[in-house]
Amino acid sequence: LWQFIPSTGQSFGLRQNWWLDGRRDILMSTEAALDYLQKLYDMFGSWELALAAYNCGEGCVQRAIARNGLRGERMDFGSLQLPAETRAYVPKLQAVKNIVANPARFGITLGDIPNEPFFATVQLQQHIDVKVAAKLAGLSVEELLALNPAHNRTVINANKLPTLLLPLDRVNQFHDGLSSAPDAALSSLRIYSPREGEALEAIARRFGITVAALRLANDLPARARAAGGDRDLVIPPAGSSLTGRALATAPAAAAPPA
Repeated sequence: LWQFIPSTGQSFGLRQNWWLDGRRDILMSTEAALDYLQKLYDMFGSWELALAAYNCGEGCVQRAIARNGLRGERMDFGSLQLPAETRAYVPKLQAVKNIVANPARFGITLGDIPNEPFFATVQLQQHIDVKVAAKLAGLSVEELLALNPAHNRTVINANKLPTLLLPLDRVNQFHDGLSSAPDAALSSLRIYSPREGEALEAIARRFGITVAALRLANDLPARARAAGGDRDLVIPPAGSSLTGRALATAPAAAAPPA
């Protein structure tokens, strides 16, 4: 949503793992972007330079400032030698801001957007399939994922991201459906939270499956012998030979290019 590369996302608390990508979470990524932009403004003392650094990187802008400083030249955005993309990026954002602030000046009519909340945050207590959540809320899967694009799998893992964004007018419907649905009907996948270093063989034996099926269902390498404590595991049905992608790949939720 805010074009975070993986490393910058991690630096601002946006987790990226098998289950989710926080860079695509609407609320978390927006908070992170605001924090990052404020950091850049504090660093450069100019919103133009902050936006330039957001586009081409802090080091790129710092080097451009240093070059101009050595030559005794001005160090504002317009005076710096920056990549062509960045030199276009900042004015384009400024242009959008100017148009939204005063559309009539530019002969443009913008649609009316009421200044009121569109969605609400719902807390989840249990895992739930994306399709089931959409049905309970009276939404299509595409509509649900448009508000919740951080989820990588067909099941929403409440251990990893226990919140769901829903249109405000669908929250009561979702709660009513959730309260009347049996837990077993909410998720088609069993999810297990292993202890740090717990042997895959012991986990497989506990659920009556093979270690190979467990590795396959969770996209684990053949050499993996133990589970990591921060990784919930999908427990495939007995006799399954499906990969994690086949078992739990959320439709319309592919990650954007980094």
